[in-house]
Amino acid sequence: MKNKINIVIISITILLIGFVEIFSILPNIMLNTSVTLGAFIIPIFIIFITMIIQIKNTKDLKEKENIRKFWLKKLFLIYLLLLFTVLFLNSEYRMNGIKNVGIFSKQHFETINMVPFSTIISYIDRLVTHKINTSIVILNIFVNLILFAPMGVFIPLLFNQKINNIKKFVLLITVSSLTVELLQFLTYRGATDIDDIILNTIGATFVYAIMQTKLVKKWLLM
Repeated sequence: MKNKINIVIISITILLIGFVEIFSILPNIMLNTSVTLGAFIIPIFIIFITMIIQIKNTKDLKEKENIRKFWLKKLFLIYLLLLFTVLFLNSEYRMNGIKNVGIFSKQHFETINMVPFSTIISYIDRLVTHKINTSIVILNIFVNLILFAPMGVFIPLLFNQKINNIKKFVLLITVSSLTVELLQFLTYRGATDIDDIILNTIGATFVYAIMQTKLVKKWLLM
């Protein structure tokens, strides 16, 4: 019975996310952000609830751990696909970025920011002086803070033997975020900004630090 339920859930996940991925790679089509997020959030919610129920209904500790890892791997894959979709495919969020700038032109290279905190300070300054909409600041700062935050959950739960301290984790997130920024520049999918790397790392590291607390570790062992 459990295997049949798992197959149904995985099938629903593939159909929903597959729909988004197919339409996101088609030219001249831009999916609404709500549609994109909904197609990912629905299976994430279903999988999370299923994982909790299956763990609660199992008394064997080893089996509990197997169930947890089985579903966590699926959730991690979904998260990576969501990250890829938001950052590189034809989503509403991504396509509202740089416009009318020739790739590898002078203007393209001028979009690079290598001065730490300059973009963040600029946003805050323009927000205080009412020169920019609050929603724009929230989108650009808050989104970058939460973009890699799930890594703070998945890495210690799935790769705790290899990434077993905060120094290795920070290095991993910094390199991953830097790679994303470079790929976005090369694929013309956004401005390369060191502040994005800083915000990505801060958000992920904050969640990772929470995951290392005794209270959370005790709860995970339940």
